[in-house]
Amino acid sequence: MIVEIQQQAISQLLQLLPDKVSSFQGSEFPLPVKATFLGDKEIDIPSLRQELIDKQNSDVKELLEPVLLAAELYEAACDDKQQFFLDDQKVQRYVFMGSKWQAGWALVLGGNNQDELIGQLKDRNFAIFTDLPNIPDTVYIGNRPTSAVYFLQLMVRYGLIWGRIPPGNDHQMGHFLEKDVPGLIIVYKDLPALKYLVVLGLMKLGAPAVVPPTFPFPYGCHAIAETVSDIVETGSRFPNLRQRYYKDQTISLPDYCNPASVKEEIQAVQFLGGKANSFFCLRPAANAGQRLTVIGKPAKDIGILVEIAAQNFSDDIAATVETAALKSINFLSGVHAYNKEGIFHLELKAGISLNEEQISNAIYWGIRYEYPRLENIAVTIFYEPAELALAAKDITQYKKQRRQFIENMTEDNTEEFCVCTECRPFSLVHTCILTPERMPMCAARTYASVKAAALLGSSTVPWKRRSEKDMPLRRIFNKGKVLDADKGEYQGCNQIYQEMTDGQLNRVYLHSLRDYPTTSCGCFQALAFWLEEVQGIGIMSRNSQAVTPTGQTWPMLANKAGGKQCPGIAGVSLSYIRSRHFLKGDGGIGNVVWVDSKLYKKISDLFLPGKKVATEKELRTIGELKNLLIEDGNVMDVSVEILE
Repeated sequence: MIVEIQQQAISQLLQLLPDKVSSFQGSEFPLPVKATFLGDKEIDIPSLRQELIDKQNSDVKELLEPVLLAAELYEAACDDKQQFFLDDQKVQRYVFMGSKWQAGWALVLGGNNQDELIGQLKDRNFAIFTDLPNIPDTVYIGNRPTSAVYFLQLMVRYGLIWGRIPPGNDHQMGHFLEKDVPGLIIVYKDLPALKYLVVLGLMKLGAPAVVPPTFPFPYGCHAIAETVSDIVETGSRFPNLRQRYYKDQTISLPDYCNPASVKEEIQAVQFLGGKANSFFCLRPAANAGQRLTVIGKPAKDIGILVEIAAQNFSDDIAATVETAALKSINFLSGVHAYNKEGIFHLELKAGISLNEEQISNAIYWGIRYEYPRLENIAVTIFYEPAELALAAKDITQYKKQRRQFIENMTEDNTEEFCVCTECRPFSLVHTCILTPERMPMCAARTYASVKAAALLGSSTVPWKRRSEKDMPLRRIFNKGKVLDADKGEYQGCNQIYQEMTDGQLNRVYLHSLRDYPTTSCGCFQALAFWLEEVQGIGIMSRNSQAVTPTGQTWPMLANKAGGKQCPGIAGVSLSYIRSRHFLKGDGGIGNVVWVDSKLYKKISDLFLPGKKVATEKELRTIGELKNLLIEDGNVMDVSVEILE
């Protein structure tokens, strides 16, 4: 039976095989499957055709590599190929979402009705790829017998880009797919011969599969299941998929609190606050009092003080938690709470009555919803004018001191740095270090927010590899001895890199691109890169359409940096670009020689008057950039000083 399937499949594939090699657009790897098996070698179609003929009756395992190569060549020759091909930017998005915020990717093949199966897979937080069109919230890969190759292209590019698998090393790629790529194949119903052979090729390369009892091949990493529930349950157990691990208490909001209400637009009819003494403040306390205290009777002026007793609850953490506490009042439907120019406003729509207990509970559970380890929380609501005035004066002084404390925090006077590994589910060794002056490259966190989450827990819980289920998402560590102040090398940072990467990395410069830059995730706001030819810094903003003087596009730079420590390139946030420490080991902002025009508009105020910083609109080649810098003179002088 197997030989008959092979013969039928090869007969069809030989008819489909084109006469010349075509490729896909929008990727560093125009033929990803070819790159996996052959590296830089060219495909000789006559030789490939003969290999298919010669091996069609041999062991099917010997046939699968040429089948996958031929399948990709056929798809590359189809007129609608770009409809199904995932360019590098889409791959980056699926890698980020499918590895961090989902269990993985599931390719569902076969049958005419996959609705129930796909529904249950969605409930298990899978991203769904399917060979049936027009199914909501799925990715349609086409229904040709070779269409599964698009799913394979996604998986192997994960390995080539984030897994650092060398092109041409299909053996190493196979192990990577089997252990780490969050891809799952589900053969729901029996498939045509060629489609079966392509799927078996994916399985041989390492992709696990759930197949029906009628699956004809004894090969590949697969499990047998027949009912929808068994298929989903069996498929979810493969070790390459991500899991979500909860160690903290599960926090439930009251029934009348819903985070979706934050975006509710209301027509307010009742207005409280808005006057000089109105305030909302959260601050540390030695001891928290009772859950709710109300001073005075409801009036138009109002102040809300939230006090928290917790170990290491510093003022920078308090300012961060205060934001979450204020937002949580808006979990109440029909209620809008906000600060404007430091003054608190509370607005209610028609039919909503002021309810201090609900406000207090919204604040309490809203804080715990974000930071579950916090428990000792007291809320005091002030109405009585004299008490409110005294409290407002005290709060004004406290907030001034808190602001000064936060503004004075520097990398130099702070002994504790933070590390975040939330992006590890898709970036194998990414270890993001934060200081008071170095926001993470994603800009979605701050030093204080990561510090707070490390100490107090966090509701942000991405899916994780089973192998890293016990790795903390966030940590605080001592920066240790300063080894190189300009490059930003600290003994504690080197140690944390070694610990968090199991010895794969053991050295990092926070402020230099050369030699040992920080690792990069994939969600960076911008990429800074070293231009060796002119000894200067280039910066490209996320998804820019520009081309660097060395001919690199955003996807090419992102592929180079994503998930690894790559000398010469690193992700950066816009706030870090504005930091006084920005890549000071490479000359800092004064040694930036090229940025894309989109970014230039945002940071041009940082450049000294008369300094020439090129964009893609002024020049295209590295030679033109050299000439510009020679004319300018200043940048080249700075570069010479760096080299010395």
